[in-house]
Amino acid sequence: MERLRSESGYKERFVSTANSRPDSSHLGKTFKFKGDIAGSEDIYIDGEVEGTILLPNQVVTVGPNGHVNADIQARELLVQGKVKGNAKAQDRVEVSRSGSVLGDLSMARISIQDGAFIQGRVDIRSANAPAAAAAASTPSPAASPAGAVPPQGSLLDRRA
Repeated sequence: MERLRSESGYKERFVSTANSRPDSSHLGKTFKFKGDIAGSEDIYIDGEVEGTILLPNQVVTVGPNGHVNADIQARELLVQGKVKGNAKAQDRVEVSRSGSVLGDLSMARISIQDGAFIQGRVDIRSANAPAAAAAASTPSPAASPAGAVPPQGSLLDRRA
């Protein structure tokens, strides 16, 4: 909401910022970028990107015309176009019906719309996964009776 001053005083009006976020960058569909992307702004990619995207506290959106061939680290990853590479999101990954991901995904939450395509490993971790994993990997001697079988890790934890 913003206040505008007119001859009769102040008026208030609502201004939509849905498409124009002050702290975001936009790569249009005619852009081709090769290299590393890092920064402290959200990014909307509707062109072609090849390299690495390191925005661990930001939102990365791959628009419907976007083609990304990169490893991605973000707070949130929204895929409406094509992503080829591994992605790690602190919070969530959302793949829309027009989106496709060819690579491994790691996140706390995931949303996959009907018609989306994903090929790769999907690793859903809780927000406190490092603390839980550390506690699970170091059993206390008092908690394990003699001769007990130690718990096995997840199949996803094993490397081929």
